[in-house]
Amino acid sequence: MNRIVHIIKATGIAGAEQHLITMLPELDRQSFDIYVIVLTEPKKPVDKLFSALHQAGVTTQRMIINRHVDPSLVVRLMLRLRDLAPSIVHTHLIHADFYGTIAARMAGVPAVISSRHNDDPFRTQSPLSVLLRIVNRYTNRFIAISERVRVFTIEHEKVPGSVVDTVYYGLPVSEQNREVIDVRSEFGLSKGPILVCAARLTEQKGHKWLLRAFRSVVDQLPEVSLLLLGDGPLRKDLEDTVIKLGISKNVMFAGWRTDVMDILPSTDLFVLASEWEGFGLALLEAMSLSLSIVATEVGGIPEVVLDGETGWLVKSKDSDALAGSILAALRLPHKMLECGRKGQLRVQNTFSVEKMIVDTEKIYNLLFAQVLCVNSINSKHDVSSSHEAIKRNTV
Repeated sequence: MNRIVHIIKATGIAGAEQHLITMLPELDRQSFDIYVIVLTEPKKPVDKLFSALHQAGVTTQRMIINRHVDPSLVVRLMLRLRDLAPSIVHTHLIHADFYGTIAARMAGVPAVISSRHNDDPFRTQSPLSVLLRIVNRYTNRFIAISERVRVFTIEHEKVPGSVVDTVYYGLPVSEQNREVIDVRSEFGLSKGPILVCAARLTEQKGHKWLLRAFRSVVDQLPEVSLLLLGDGPLRKDLEDTVIKLGISKNVMFAGWRTDVMDILPSTDLFVLASEWEGFGLALLEAMSLSLSIVATEVGGIPEVVLDGETGWLVKSKDSDALAGSILAALRLPHKMLECGRKGQLRVQNTFSVEKMIVDTEKIYNLLFAQVLCVNSINSKHDVSSSHEAIKRNTV
């Protein structure tokens, strides 16, 4: 059985972490032995992530990463990977890409895959961009979560297109009857339309633009409410912004919730104002429940939300355009229903877990075959020459 070690840097459960929770239990356990190393900062508990992975039957280990450059982490990872002796190391997010790839090479792991979950602007900034280009030379294959992220990886990180595959996130279809939460009574919301945004409270998600737009929406529809699901470092700043804008009665900060899918059905419109976004897993969750979408046309979002068909797309950092589309949607309830139905069908047909698993296992099996081929041709090759041979075959 081939062992695959996934390495991810996490502070909670966001898109990349949820992706692992969904994907790993569905992989063929007769073919793949899965192990996860979660890199976490001190005093940043990830109990909910560990619990979710444990419930999914995935063996998981925590490893502390210091906030700044941490050479000791490379050594600790290398020693652990030598013990685990995987055929593939699969890294997720920028810290794991850097530390995990170096450690895997030092440990003699035959192949490394990196999943690109975002078109992060800071990946293009020096000296990080230079370091990543060096590390990328020792990565055999890349998985982009959208075509936009694939293009970003090729153009900005100078990775050959022949080794970058696109594998969309998949969303599981729940067979259970949901216990829908009545958000009006739960959060004390007014009788007007309810907008919802499920996203971390970070700069990336563009909440400041959403709040400015919402101020304009309230001017037109005083009974409208905005429910913010999620938490993050900008919470205090955003709460202050709500007070300054005079919309405290209309905005509810609900914090991080495990029952998002039970909350969404009793809302009217899902809004995401991201400044950059590799994919937007929360959009799939909303669409799967027949919610219409208003979102920014950044990153991979236009591959998920079809403008005018499953929702409305607007330019990022444009609160006026965002407010206009929100008002247009709310004033066209029949259009919202139509967009919601089409969105649900799109999730079922395009973003299934089954397709995600087939595409991912195909990449794993390709690398396993190349590892076996190289080993059989020359078992005396050292680690570096074996890796380069695999990479030449991949390219």
